[in-house]
Amino acid sequence: MARAAITGITGLAGGHVAPALRAAGHDVVGISRRPSQPGAGGDIRTVPDLADADALTASLRGCDIVFHFADRANRKSYGEADVGTAADVLVAIRTAAARNGIRRIVAISSVYADRPDRPDDRYGRSKRAMEAVAMAPAPGAPAVILRLPPLYGPGAQGAVRHIARAVAKGWPLPFALARAPRRFLSLHALADLCLHLTNLDDATFDRAAGRVLVPVAVANGSLAALSRTLGNGRARLLPVPGIDRLLGGRVPRGQLERDRDALIDAVGWHAPDGIGH
Repeated sequence: MARAAITGITGLAGGHVAPALRAAGHDVVGISRRPSQPGAGGDIRTVPDLADADALTASLRGCDIVFHFADRANRKSYGEADVGTAADVLVAIRTAAARNGIRRIVAISSVYADRPDRPDDRYGRSKRAMEAVAMAPAPGAPAVILRLPPLYGPGAQGAVRHIARAVAKGWPLPFALARAPRRFLSLHALADLCLHLTNLDDATFDRAAGRVLVPVAVANGSLAALSRTLGNGRARLLPVPGIDRLLGGRVPRGQLERDRDALIDAVGWHAPDGIGH
């Protein structure tokens, strides 16, 4: 069994991954910028500044893999001074990991990094700078980069949260004809992927290191399909012609399948059957 360190363990994604790893028999060490709250449970190690490589070196001692989820809670709050912060943190993580002989790092990025044509998007720029650090030959081992799409499931935020609330209340949504491909991923699938990466053999992990991978739920890759999933098939959807042209977030035809196949090729991960929430 492995010991996995998770930065951002108190956040949405890290908070779902940690119990999945524990349930599979792995040890989990939470790396938090704030002292753990009562009832948080588990081994939580406080590192007030994640860009402090010396503090991280002590906190990562005894770990085998690092999942770096920590980020600002609100991407819209990014200022110009924040753009380089994520890159600085990952340099510190890679440095601390190398000092501890840890060769497995999973850096969590975002599909917002996929838009270099938007220089005004500070969040996207920050993620691209972090990805560049993750792919660099030093310090230590490169990271496997997961560009996460919007997440759905318990506690999800943003537009997915609003859709889930509307579906739960039985409100009609104009998505019956919203079939253009869009990237989404369930929190359950993310936890399963992180478990798969933890269990992966060294040779395969090393080959995937330095690559950008985008996990997606192909079966739920449209607003119509996602709404039905969130409503367990009982969503009230209205057929509004041309709705896809009015909404952002579309990707080219076949992109979801290419994302899926790239993950299969890199690490052999198939999303489990029947994943919804």
